[in-house]
Amino acid sequence: MVCDTAIVVFSVWFAYSVRFNEFYTPNNAQLLLILVAPVIAIPLLYGFGLYRSLIRYVGEDAIWSAVKAVGLAGLVWSLLAFMTRAYGAEGVPRTVLVISWLLALTMLISLRFLARSVLLSLSSVPAPKRHILIYGAGEAARQIAASLQSDNSRLSIFHISDDANLQGRLMDGNPIHLPREVPGIIERYGIKDAIVTLRTASGNARMSVVESLRKQGIKVRILPAFADIADGKHIVNMVREVEIGDLLGREMVSPDKQLMEANIRGKVVMVTGAGGSIGSELCRQTATLGAAKLVLIDTSEFALYQIVNQLERQSNLEIVAVLGSVCDRDLVRRVIREHDVRTVYHTAAYKHVPLVEANEFEGVRNNALGTLCVASAAYETDVEVLVLISTDKAVWPSSVMGASKRITELVIQDFAARAREHKPEKTFCAVRFGNVIGSSGSVVPLFSQQIKSGGPITLTDPEVTRYFMSIVEASQLVIQAGSMARFGNRQEAQRGSIFILDMGKPVRIKDLALKMIQLSNLTVSDQDNPDGDIAIKVTGLRKGEKLHEVLRISIEMASPTQHPKISVADEPHPEGLDFGQLYDELEEIIALQDHDRLRKLLIHVTGFTCSGPPDCQ
Repeated sequence: MVCDTAIVVFSVWFAYSVRFNEFYTPNNAQLLLILVAPVIAIPLLYGFGLYRSLIRYVGEDAIWSAVKAVGLAGLVWSLLAFMTRAYGAEGVPRTVLVISWLLALTMLISLRFLARSVLLSLSSVPAPKRHILIYGAGEAARQIAASLQSDNSRLSIFHISDDANLQGRLMDGNPIHLPREVPGIIERYGIKDAIVTLRTASGNARMSVVESLRKQGIKVRILPAFADIADGKHIVNMVREVEIGDLLGREMVSPDKQLMEANIRGKVVMVTGAGGSIGSELCRQTATLGAAKLVLIDTSEFALYQIVNQLERQSNLEIVAVLGSVCDRDLVRRVIREHDVRTVYHTAAYKHVPLVEANEFEGVRNNALGTLCVASAAYETDVEVLVLISTDKAVWPSSVMGASKRITELVIQDFAARAREHKPEKTFCAVRFGNVIGSSGSVVPLFSQQIKSGGPITLTDPEVTRYFMSIVEASQLVIQAGSMARFGNRQEAQRGSIFILDMGKPVRIKDLALKMIQLSNLTVSDQDNPDGDIAIKVTGLRKGEKLHEVLRISIEMASPTQHPKISVADEPHPEGLDFGQLYDELEEIIALQDHDRLRKLLIHVTGFTCSGPPDCQ
């Protein structure tokens, strides 16, 4: 207040001096008006909150408050001068009013920002200037740069763009460079961090940029391809660490809205295995697609609780949680009838190869007979479409898990044939694909945990390969495949056909492990680098595991569909297979726990061939 009083008095006196072009000595009336000016101004400044603001955080609000307070003070002061007839050369010339108002406003605001600068410099040790690389020169890159620099004035940013026309230009004061200049910029400025914002670039292009930056030894973060940049205030919060899925180079295709909604909007949908990786994502997708009700079945109480809790926060959709097994035929039939289920996504299955090998009867019972129970219930009720989630391990299976999943495909083909003949309004189909990134029990979470624990990473074989896609992409493709099975053209809608998702190229698991180590900013410990952080230990293939997986049984190419990532394969069941006899025999073998008969049945029906250790038979 003392400083502001001095500023107001000085501003009025200085305005007189400027007006009369001399070091001005006011008369008694003018001196009184000069001294009255702060008496008017200080209460107004207080009333507009300038003395309640924390100086170190003063900003635009303080400027606007000062404009209003000083403007009102000038108006009151000029009215006082008019009322006391103290105007003209002997009173208050009009130019004095304008000059004093502008000067007081400028000095009041400048004083606060100067005080803020002094307080900040005294309260913290000046941080060294940081440099960061932003790969991209679009709107997203501009917003991220603005947000980062608003929080740190000592941050300098270099934009990288492939557009040669932008070279040497400035974006909000930050220079734009070409990719070939990156190594020199990193070396010259000691850059340690980079953000990749190529939202519209292909997956391969983004992967190439990330890899090239990592080779320069800097930490790379990424803006997701589908991040919403409409609200620039929050866009910096969308920047995340590079995930292993970003480095697979998969090209995602935007889902077809009509196919996504065809079997879901306005219908009661049931998901078995709803607490699992694929099951829970199918639930999340369904909750956004206008379903009338969502019925969840799972044997795991905790998994069911988790997904119900997520869905209740996500939407107001009516959710029915059923704790039970798909092997309980009466339960499944009752639930479907009670809630008038029309669409079923059957994901419930045991999928961990070594565990199913060690518990073969329970694995076959849950996977094969569980599918039989769900398919029977769907056939006997008003269900319109049943979509089975299958796996590439069902193709020429070398494990009990894979063989049991091949039987689930045969079950679906059996009921599809029955529906064609007796209930043509019903659709039964299977969707087959490989591994999904981050699913429970898969290699990615295992490697992550091993890296966090300091290693070693356990690798079954240096040459083993697997197919991978994201859980979100797999779930969207499953939903669209089910719609094509029911509403597609003649070939796509062939009941009992097996839809195969385009998994891209198989990934060598050793390369995956190396990339995950790099993503953690660690190094591999091996013969060439014994002082590295994480070792890789080869353990050998386990019982039932393959070196490589394939997606088709037939040597013939799968036929394309209207969706570029989905094909359909015609893979008929073995000739002469009696399904009724198969189901009866499976139930009898499981009841008797007859190991030899189970193996013979799997070999006869699925082409099961053991791989791995010699004792796997």
